Amino acid sequence: MNPNPVVLTDFQTILPLHHLDQASLIEWSAQRHGLIDGQRFEKIFHRYAVPSEKINERYFECVDALHSPSVVDESLRNQLMYQHSESHPEGAGIDQRAQFFQHRANQIFAEFYPAAIAAPDHLIHVTCTGYVAPSAAQMRARDWSQQTAVTHAYHMGCYAALPASRMALAFANTGDQNTRVDIVHTEMCSLHMNPANHTPEQMVVQSLFADGHVKYSAVSESKAKSGFRMLKFQEWILPDSSDDMSWVPAPWGMQMTLSREVPAKIAAHLRPFIQKLAQDSGQNVSELLKNSTFAVHPGGPKIIDSVRETLELSHEQVSVSQKILRERGNMSSATLPHIWKEILESNPKSGTKVVSLAFGPGLTMFGALFEII
Repeated sequence: MNPNPVVLTDFQTILPLHHLDQASLIEWSAQRHGLIDGQRFEKIFHRYAVPSEKINERYFECVDALHSPSVVDESLRNQLMYQHSESHPEGAGIDQRAQFFQHRANQIFAEFYPAAIAAPDHLIHVTCTGYVAPSAAQMRARDWSQQTAVTHAYHMGCYAALPASRMALAFANTGDQNTRVDIVHTEMCSLHMNPANHTPEQMVVQSLFADGHVKYSAVSESKAKSGFRMLKFQEWILPDSSDDMSWVPAPWGMQMTLSREVPAKIAAHLRPFIQKLAQDSGQNVSELLKNSTFAVHPGGPKIIDSVRETLELSHEQVSVSQKILRERGNMSSATLPHIWKEILESNPKSGTKVVSLAFGPGLTMFGALFEII
């Protein structure tokens, strides 16, 4: 057994291949909706889309947004997910999107793990945007002479970084002080837009999500120069909320639903959630709320503001969360690790508490208390 505290450390990111400013992406999406039902839906999309004041730009893997949505280019057929046709107004089927995901995920793992790098003892692959077996994690680990155990943390959505970190803590504690557990997120939300669905809900979703890839490690504190000491995890499934958020397969990809009630339902349970987290970790809740940095997953354009107002936090306490939303959009499970990386790069004082919060289908409210080493 590992007697030392376990730390999340060594955060690395890989940028998706393409990026555009939010205004350009909104314009492309609006035009793509307009191909099906005319200019009326272009105007509606502009009305409901997340504005540039909230998100400056987003990164994405599929190349569609770099081309006019009305152009049919046979040479790019296998790369384009959203070419319009009368028989398939929503674009490519789920099989083609899954193949795209697997090809790009294999490339991401190859970049994170060049031949010379030491293999981890455990590898946790996190995603909700592509499932193909054998996975990209398994394909990479097959070259490591049976040194690595692979675990898949799939289909949890935006909060998955926290249960993945909880798994990593447990795995690290079953080994010795040299055990290394790697967590890799490959999220390609841009593969799952449906331009044939014109509901206001879907227009918010399609202007909020982006792609992101991140890798980090859980190691004994004695092996880390900087990072987050993991102190406590907490998970609640909120009552009367199962219909407020979902993520289910459809013929064209993964379909998300997101109700307007989500911020209010989160706010109603948030303060007792934090009180319980503080109590179970031996912290004074008032001091925790006053002095901690908060890593809040931006599940929607109103979530960070709702958390700040409900818990009476300062703007500074959630500034990193807002910065990542502005610069990258909602990258599903990869977002919170991007926030953690940014927090570490700001050179926080040793001993600073970091409260992480993320939300997903269930509704699931997931939190963690970390401490800067």
